Amino acid sequence: MPTVSVIIPCYNRADFVVETIRNMLDQSLRPDEIIVVDDGSTDNSAQAIASFGGIVQLIRQKNQGPGAARNAGLQTSKGEFVQFMDSDDLASNNKLEVQLKALQTS
Repeated sequence: MPTVSVIIPCYNRADFVVETIRNMLDQSLRPDEIIVVDDGSTDNSAQAIASFGGIVQLIRQKNQGPGAARNAGLQTSKGEFVQFMDSDDLASNNKLEVQLKALQTS
């Protein structure tokens, strides 16, 4: 089975990023890793992300913008496939499963 990494850049989105992480954890095809890059948040985003423990990998960096945060996550990721999510995104609970099946049949 191919591996899937989810990368989420986050800047001052403590309330929203928790919902996005839970949404990815509730997928019918659970990702092999979830990487959240805290891009220099000044709120409690890092603490909210860290509350998931080892299930979610937290990378902290000074504020460089969402592109740099995505790149930092991509450099760390190990998955064959990568799903980028914004810190306030929610997806249907079968998103990863459906997309992986489509990629495998094309």
